Amino acid sequence: MRHILRSFYLSLFGTFKKPNPGVHILNSHYVTPDFSEESDWLIFEGFVKYLSKHCKLITIQEATQLIAKRQFQQKECLVALTFDDGFEECYTTIAPLLEKYNCYATFFINTNYIESNEKYQQQFHNRIKTWTKKPMTWKQVKELHKRGHVIGSHTLDHANLFELAESEIEYQILENKRILEEKLNYNCIYFAWTFGQLQHFPEEALNCALKYHKYIFSGTNYKQYFSMNDTVINRRHIEAFWPKSHINYFLSVHKK
Repeated sequence: MRHILRSFYLSLFGTFKKPNPGVHILNSHYVTPDFSEESDWLIFEGFVKYLSKHCKLITIQEATQLIAKRQFQQKECLVALTFDDGFEECYTTIAPLLEKYNCYATFFINTNYIESNEKYQQQFHNRIKTWTKKPMTWKQVKELHKRGHVIGSHTLDHANLFELAESEIEYQILENKRILEEKLNYNCIYFAWTFGQLQHFPEEALNCALKYHKYIFSGTNYKQYFSMNDTVINRRHIEAFWPKSHINYFLSVHKK
């Protein structure tokens, strides 16, 4: 019932909203919950066209530079796209369509998920409550990196960091960064924690992430640019298949 009321509210009020100027970093995962190559292609291209019509699509590098310099007062709506977890459609659908419109995204990867076996995938999918997806291969991740997309870190196993001991937190964060850097031969400076809410990110995890990365991203508190004493940059969760009125509603916020 609560979900129905929320959807009705967003649909009603979002109809009269429009994206506001500012720097928006969006947090997505896939095109649709149940993958269908033909329909997903149409849905995601429609999403990119819609954003391009109302906003300017920028890279994570451009977005973080503006936010870090406190250059919030923009004349237009600026949007940087990020995708968590490393699902195969990031390579087969999302990246090709973004490139078609001269746009590049950031993909936050859980390295143990890449090329994992069916048993591991089942455990992974149970944690994130998504059961129809497949992971990318390392060849695909490397190609996205070479084509100009940013590969960020998202912990090894998509664990809830609040449930782990401090030594386990460091291992999940540092080892994921090490593997990415070894596979891709680059310096990984972007980290987004799993599940994204503040209650999933204890102080020990924040200190560890800051020690190894320049930029830390949440998935919450989107009305504010920063959380946790200006050490974390906030993203807004939006999926491509959501109604346009819902997207309008969230992008219409006056961020502070």
